[in-house]
Amino acid sequence: MTKQPLILVVDDTPKNVQLLTEILRKHHYEISVALDGHQALQILEKTEPDLILLDIMMPIMGGFEVCEKIKKNAQTKEIPIIFLTAKTDTESIRQGFKSGGIDYITKPFNKEELLVRINSHIELKQSKQKLVASHTQLVDVNQQLNAKNKQLNEISNKLSKYLSPQVYQSIFQGKQSQTFESKRKTLTVFFSDIKGFVELTESLESETLTRLLNNYLNEMTNIALEYGGTVDKFIGDAVMVFFGDPESKGKEEDAIACVKMALAMKKRVAELQNDWQQEGINKKLQIRMGINTGYCTVGNFGSVDRMDYTIIGQQVNMASRLESNAQPDQIILSKSTFALVKNQIHCQEQGSIQVKGVSYPVDIFEALDLKDEGNTANKNIEGFMLSCDGSECLLSFDINEISTNDKSQIKQALQTFMNKIEQI
Repeated sequence: MTKQPLILVVDDTPKNVQLLTEILRKHHYEISVALDGHQALQILEKTEPDLILLDIMMPIMGGFEVCEKIKKNAQTKEIPIIFLTAKTDTESIRQGFKSGGIDYITKPFNKEELLVRINSHIELKQSKQKLVASHTQLVDVNQQLNAKNKQLNEISNKLSKYLSPQVYQSIFQGKQSQTFESKRKTLTVFFSDIKGFVELTESLESETLTRLLNNYLNEMTNIALEYGGTVDKFIGDAVMVFFGDPESKGKEEDAIACVKMALAMKKRVAELQNDWQQEGINKKLQIRMGINTGYCTVGNFGSVDRMDYTIIGQQVNMASRLESNAQPDQIILSKSTFALVKNQIHCQEQGSIQVKGVSYPVDIFEALDLKDEGNTANKNIEGFMLSCDGSECLLSFDINEISTNDKSQIKQALQTFMNKIEQI
């Protein structure tokens, strides 16, 4: 049952109070009565009417003063006040509105007009209350949504650490489905590991080993992402990256980017040797890398509750086998990869090897450096200098001054020099 609106009648004349009470109750209003201003304020401490009918000329405290006190009180200031008075002068009307009244009706009043005004102001108050309640509810909902969004962003950021950025973006942009789907694509697949890592783990404290491995994997991941690779997984010290999905620049560009990535990784590992020596790791760390290009199956694999976006197939296994056959600091390419990159990468044929699971010998090639770098090779290392400009090359070195840590760079520079001789 709908609650009847409550009206507080404030008037010191009993006859007026009786008349108003009869009119209002007949139209289903609840009535509360105060015979002076002081009594009205006392009633307002205990109850909140929907509207106040307030006389002006009263003993002890006049209507204007009562109105001002009501409007200064935070608990009662929103209650609409209609002045109902015999004062008709302009100044009284002005002061009535100035003190906070919402309407001003003079006596004798028209009953129908009074009821219409009372009803209109009560409806306005109720509408305002509903708007305030809706606004409060919206604020609460908005705060809850902001809290949920913050929580989702935190979870999303945490999840991004477990996914390759390309896969993460495709999932959160709705491009990647969460069903068991796969497709065949030409991909270039990369594997690497650290030579002698197992033996190294036996000689290092776990804290040092953890710092070393995380530092290495972080550096390799940054390089992979720089060249557009999709980091598939880490298996101990081993790194698996593929090019061509979910984003591809074409199989040739993908293969070239992969080999450039491998060369950058090789260079970065050489640069990190000094940092690792400061950690007490005196053994030189060298990586082996294998790269193969071919058709692979790429998609979601796993269980209903745990899926992994990865690649499978013989060409993936081939890249892994090439890596395991590589020498320290060597980047081994399959013939299919070599055919795609030979115009931009200096490579050296390494003969053929027998690979597990393949019945025929596999031709392999070593990636040495970028051809545009090789044409203007300049290596200036302590005890060693190689400078090539066009068809002219200058080589000088002092074996006694060459550092062990620089051997890898010197070997690469000499290979560049030999490639130039072969071109004569």
